[in-house]
This record gives sequence, structure tokens and C-alpha cells, in this order.
Amino acid sequence: MKNVSAEASRILKESYAIDSLFHGLFTDPPFDCAPGRNIVDILLEGGVTAISTTIVDDNYPCSFTECCKAIHQYYLLEETCPDKVIIATHSADIERAKAEGKLAVIMSTQGAFCFEQDLRYISLLNRLGLKIVQLTYNQQCHIGSGAFEGNDTGLTRFGQQCIYEMNRVGMLIDLSHVGRRTSLDAIATSSDPVIFSHSSCYDVAKHTRNANDEQIKALAAKGGVICLCPHSVMCNEDQSTWPTVDRYIDHIAHVADLVGIDYIGIGTDRWKRPTLDYLMGRVEFERTCPNWFGKFDGNQKHVQGFNYFDEWDNLVDHMLARGFGQADIEKVLGGNLMRVFRQVWDKK
Repeated sequence: MKNVSAEASRILKESYAIDSLFHGLFTDPPFDCAPGRNIVDILLEGGVTAISTTIVDDNYPCSFTECCKAIHQYYLLEETCPDKVIIATHSADIERAKAEGKLAVIMSTQGAFCFEQDLRYISLLNRLGLKIVQLTYNQQCHIGSGAFEGNDTGLTRFGQQCIYEMNRVGMLIDLSHVGRRTSLDAIATSSDPVIFSHSSCYDVAKHTRNANDEQIKALAAKGGVICLCPHSVMCNEDQSTWPTVDRYIDHIAHVADLVGIDYIGIGTDRWKRPTLDYLMGRVEFERTCPNWFGKFDGNQKHVQGFNYFDEWDNLVDHMLARGFGQADIEKVLGGNLMRVFRQVWDKK
């Protein structure tokens, strides 16, 4: 039984709670799904307003055609669950989802192989409803270098062109999994704010996937948002103990001290439990990223206290205890991302 204050519950209920990186909506369901109750119900029960969900990723290269087929599945979800789901392509869709008690689903990618070195695919995918694209995954691609490349060669000429076109059509740029030099090049090139959808702070915990202070400052200068990720391995270098939600809040406090509260969001990379799908994915991922998950199993993949769908209010409670006021908490939960969505998506 959770012990969460009435104030925390009220703040969450009144806020836009946006998870800027979710994935696996159609894979192995959580253990607490049951007949008549699915993962959308669990998200709504947890107080979530919107998720940006990965429809394709470049762990293996994904084609334009595969991306189109994935988009079809999400419109099918909306058609199947019209009383619960709204596909969001503008900020007003998220506002409507909040008002109607539905889940806004934002289609996004982790990687841009689906552009296939053809700029025309950007406007086509945008018209189909793809609204957030991560420029690279962990490796090199036609746009630039991924976070695990030993030699980050920066944004390519095609990458520059992609950013110009993404800015033109109103597609939000995501820099998680992107190499440091490539990410800085992308921020400098973009006329729009950009996001890190699921990264924490390298200067708090030295993990390859975290953003350093230089990146965070550059992001904030363009009005972007770093959506901090509660992965245990990304929140704490010391793996001798399971880090808590307060360690995650250390990352929030670091960004707030560095650039201000207006540039912080949340990206969970989806809560997991050791289902068969999770165990198979872990084995496959660690073939090329050995020991990425560290010592933490599926029950400890995220920090203790912000480790499942129903713990958003617990995060709020701990932020209150750390001295964050309601206005600042509302910004972190989703207000800052709503500002970016309005600026990028709603310009036309």
C-alpha cells in the first residue's frame, strides 16, 4: 500500500503527465493486465496524460515501408479504443485527451533509418502523424554518430538537410542515443527547440547515454527539454545498491541549478518487469552492449520509488519533500514539453 500525500495526488491529477519515451505498447503485457484491462488502462490509472511511444527503432535498421506499417498499427489502436486513446499530432490533441480522460499517444522513432536518405520521406511521415524522430541510435548512420561510436564525426550534410526539413514541417528532433558532437551540431543547426527524450546527467552519473553539462546548456539556450530517465544504471554509477527516487531527483536538481526548471521533463523508457519479452530483449541487447543493464534485474531496472506505472504520484511526493513547488513540478511532469510541442508542432 502506497503512502502518498493528498497534495501529491492532487498535483498529478491537475498536471499534464507526459512520458517522452515509451515503447513496447504491443509486446508482452505487464503482469497486472487481465481480461478487460490492458496497458492503456494501467497508464491512465497511473495518472499519465500522454506517451511518446517508439513505433520503430534502429537497433536493426528500419525501412520507410516498415515505419508506414507501424503507423498503421497505431491508428488501428485509436480505432479499436476510441474511448481511451487519441493519436496526438498537435498540442490540442493532448489537451483534449486530458479533458476527456484519455491517453494521448505520440508516434516517435529511435533512429532515422526510415528516412532512407530521401528527404521526401520526412514530409510524408510527418503527414502520416510521425511527430518525434531520434536522429541516430547507438551507432553511425547517414545523419551522424550514435552515442556508442568511438569516433563521433558529427552531423553529416544529409543530417543538416534533415534538420532543415524537420524544422519546416514541424517534426520534433530527439537527441537521446546521439553522440555528443553530433548532438551539439544538431542543436546549433536547428531553428526549433529539440529534446533528449530519455537521458540523465553525465555530470551526476557518468554513463555513455547521459548528456553532459555542455549539451544541456546548449539545449536550454534553444528552449529545448531534457527528459530525465530513471534507469538505475543511468542514475547512479555505484551499483552496489538499488538507487532510489531521490537519486533520480538529484538529476532534476542538477539541471534546475544548471539552466533552470523550464528545461526538464520525464522519459521513463517504459517500466518493465521480467516477462519473457523483457528477458529476450535483454539478452539480445547485451550482445552488442555488454552489461548494459548492470546488476539490476527487471524488477530494479528503474529507481526504487519511481519504478512502475503507478508511482508518478510518489515522484511528486518526493519532489515536494525536496522543496519543489507545485508550479515547478507541473513544468517537469509535462508543462515544459507542452511548451515545446506548441512551438514545434503548432506553427502551421
